[in-house]
Amino acid sequence: CIELYGGVARASEMSNNTRVTTFMSRSLPHLAGLMKFYAEELSICESLLRLFRDYAEQFIVALEQDDCVALFAASAELLKSYSSSHCSKSRVVKSSIEEEQDYNDVLSAIQLLIHLSTKDFLDISFGYKNSAAVSDQVTNVVFFGLQQVLPLMTQGLMQFPALCTQFFYLVGSMVDSYVEKVCALNDELFQALLDAILFGMSHSDSSVSKSSLRAIADLTKEQIKSRALDNHLRLHPDLFVKCNKKLLQDVIFQPLVWDRLENCSTALLPLVAVDMNGFAALVTQMCEQLETSEKRQRLQMAFQELIKPEVVTKVVAKGNEGRLNRLQKKRI
Repeated sequence: CIELYGGVARASEMSNNTRVTTFMSRSLPHLAGLMKFYAEELSICESLLRLFRDYAEQFIVALEQDDCVALFAASAELLKSYSSSHCSKSRVVKSSIEEEQDYNDVLSAIQLLIHLSTKDFLDISFGYKNSAAVSDQVTNVVFFGLQQVLPLMTQGLMQFPALCTQFFYLVGSMVDSYVEKVCALNDELFQALLDAILFGMSHSDSSVSKSSLRAIADLTKEQIKSRALDNHLRLHPDLFVKCNKKLLQDVIFQPLVWDRLENCSTALLPLVAVDMNGFAALVTQMCEQLETSEKRQRLQMAFQELIKPEVVTKVVAKGNEGRLNRLQKKRI
């Protein structure tokens, strides 16, 4: 039965989509309710998540406001039921022979959130009567879903290419567009997200690394602008030292840096500006580990260029350009 609905959800090439969206909008609450009864059946969970993902992917552009509200309400209920059984703890990769297909439910949930999040940007062109309310609903559902999926994304799962790429695409877009909400996450979730971002910075896939580096830059700039991370810093005073150390040792001074060099500089400069004393201490520590005085002097001179007042002032003056552009479009 679910697969039959899946066929309807993929029928987006019809000349008139209204019949499909009307039919699906009436059915979505009942389909989401099935997750409560079959939450322990992973194959049925995957089918339901895939159904919602395909419907959102194919029809999110064409949905009228009422249909859009129905999709987001049902998706929230679906993800809530799914998370209660599968997202309360990390899923461990038991052996190296496990295939990525075994985690298609997680991948489908992430892709569903990605497709739902695009509606916030598409609303710019549609002019809904109550677009602000729809936008808030988009944000709330996607953030709720991200919080549920996050505990699942262990470093073991992030070794799978498709899962890793889609997860960091979602994280990057959410930090770029809703950095204030990310900073306001409870400390446990924020630290889990930060650890994932730090892991992604040194990933061999350049798209994953670039998304992670942009996310670090956006979080740091928000701290410079509004002190949004002060609550987390009270619990973790070395937060930015950890970020700087990871960036310098595992990214900048590695052979893979050349395909992400610009993103490294975008992340490094705000990190220098936000915690100059911590950065200077880290550089001193790194210099002491170098073999010759010539190398130590060269490294110190290079980093001294970064802490010049004119460089720091320029970084502090900049904000989150992607988020500002989005807000500007919303006002238009």
